[in-house]
Amino acid sequence: MHTTDLTNCEPLFEPRHVVDARRLNKVMRLLPRYHTHRRWNAKLINLLIKLGQGAVPSRWFHDRPVAEATITANGRTVGLRILRPDGAPRGAYIHFHGGAWVIGNARLDDGLTSMIAKECGLLVVGVDFHNATDDRLSDSLNDCEAALEWVLENLSAFNVQSVVVGGESSGAHLAAQALLRLRRSRGLKRVSAFVSTCGAFNLKGSPSLRHAGASSLIVSGPSAYLNLERLRPDLENEERDGPRFASLHDMPPALIVAGELDPILDDSLEMYRSWLGHNGNARLVVVPQAPHGFNRLPTAVAATTNAYIRRWITEQIGLPC
Repeated sequence: MHTTDLTNCEPLFEPRHVVDARRLNKVMRLLPRYHTHRRWNAKLINLLIKLGQGAVPSRWFHDRPVAEATITANGRTVGLRILRPDGAPRGAYIHFHGGAWVIGNARLDDGLTSMIAKECGLLVVGVDFHNATDDRLSDSLNDCEAALEWVLENLSAFNVQSVVVGGESSGAHLAAQALLRLRRSRGLKRVSAFVSTCGAFNLKGSPSLRHAGASSLIVSGPSAYLNLERLRPDLENEERDGPRFASLHDMPPALIVAGELDPILDDSLEMYRSWLGHNGNARLVVVPQAPHGFNRLPTAVAATTNAYIRRWITEQIGLPC
């Protein structure tokens, strides 16, 4: 079982790379922060994403074959974006995009997921779930559960035997909560692993978020907390608090990656401790000088982290579920 805590991360990152990340952070401190609780800006960003993606073909950014499908499951209609590896897939990676539950789509993550398809030899299935600009987070979660269940029921059609499930930020929350639902309804026999980057697991607001100021990089800490307060009431029972407070027994191996400067760092730390305590199969990486969403930045620590995630996924897909 993987129980390594890589909080210090000396083997992964060279000192000069951390220095370069620190320099970029100084520049980003001069930039405006994204206010996740404001719905007008989320709708505007989604419109701009749609227009941009309509004007620019995805083949300009990667060489993976892409297919799009719309599936119906559990009364939900959900879009899937499928990226194929070279040759027969060794398994599947089901990805839930980030965006504070309100912005983005599966295609926006092609830069990350295409590399997983290429280097890990996996069929990547990105889920286009409901963006909760209407504050209906339950619709987002129901879409994710339906998509995950549908993929697991149709593994033979994809010619794969097992899957890795993962996501970033709010997508990591949706992925984890969907896994918890499926664990209750059908079990997780075909799920090899779970991967989280900058995951949001405490919907009540973890200590680091509650103490984060408006100067936190990329996203405003107070605004992120207000966003949780807008979204939580739509969920029921224990899901209103988030997967951090769930019983995490019988879950697959997990890789939990967080940024040292992320206002929701404590979400990852708390989730790691709980996952490890329940299963003994969690691994934690806290990336130095890394803000929320750091894995998309043009830094060596981001490239090193993303490469490490791909290696870990490759290791897990070769193990029995």
